[in-house]
Amino acid sequence: MSGPSSLNPRFPLAKTTLRLLFLDDDPERASAFLEAHPDAVWVKTVPECVEKLSEPWDEVHLDHDLGGEQFVHVDRDDCGMEVVRWLSREPRKHLRRTRFTVHSHNIAAAFEMVMQLQAVGFQVDARPFGVELPEVEPDPAIGLGRLRLLQRARALIRRLRGLDPLVKPEPVDADSHDRVP
Repeated sequence: MSGPSSLNPRFPLAKTTLRLLFLDDDPERASAFLEAHPDAVWVKTVPECVEKLSEPWDEVHLDHDLGGEQFVHVDRDDCGMEVVRWLSREPRKHLRRTRFTVHSHNIAAAFEMVMQLQAVGFQVDARPFGVELPEVEPDPAIGLGRLRLLQRARALIRRLRGLDPLVKPEPVDADSHDRVP
């Protein structure tokens, strides 16, 4: 059996294949994901994803912009945020141990998806598809709380770097913290 595996806690020497669900409309991304995870299930639409989420999963990978469109608004019912709204409407006990990854390149929408999933108690991270981020190694000299703070700061910096470079924040006067005209 190929694909990601983990040891079965009941039978430590028996391997089990992780159940992976992948929501994305792009066949190239799906092909790359399925090549790395041949046992994964690929869905392309919100209704397909919601139907599959009635089953337990180890990992769920969510895109935001579906239907061949880019940078769609989070209020639409044909985007990954609609899956997040569905997950948030009532407790999904069969998914409480599921690890969610939002892999959209639409940074603003991905941020909203992550925040909403975290707010209802799911384990979630954001990682734009195809972007590998190095892991932060704990430094014994830095307390665990400071390490988490550093990890959050790194995540925020990565998100900010993904913003449109043509949109620049207004300058702020350092002494008064007021916007400079």
